[in-house]
Amino acid sequence: MNEHIRFIDHTADVGVIISGQSLPELFQHAARSFFSVLTEVDQIQGNEAHKFSLEAPNLEELLVSWLNEFLFLFETQELLFSRFDIKNLNPNGLEATVWGEKYTPEKHLIKRIIKAVTFHKLAITEKNGQWQTQIIYDL
Repeated sequence: MNEHIRFIDHTADVGVIISGQSLPELFQHAARSFFSVLTEVDQIQGNEAHKFSLEAPNLEELLVSWLNEFLFLFETQELLFSRFDIKNLNPNGLEATVWGEKYTPEKHLIKRIIKAVTFHKLAITEKNGQWQTQIIYDL
């Protein structure tokens, strides 16, 4: 697993503590955690690029919007992603390009279905140059 993603026990859900050296890195690791809950990220090829532009009133809502966008794309277009390039990130918005591919049952084992990304105990903090957050995925 990734040293920046640590799974925690949470009743009927999956909790993840995520860290990064910067806010963009934190958001990249958060996206990777989403797909790590869903499937084996290493099996996702990055041959399709998708551009994102999101806005939110604060960082926490931006993070949930970022992850919910992946949930929406998986549920509506069966898209999986494994590479995340954040080009611009501020407390109220982000621009990014992500790479992935369409879900293929023969290739991608779905481990757990995520129903929602929650705000439960969500906070983004920075201490000594290290960013951290906790995310609870509703299964």
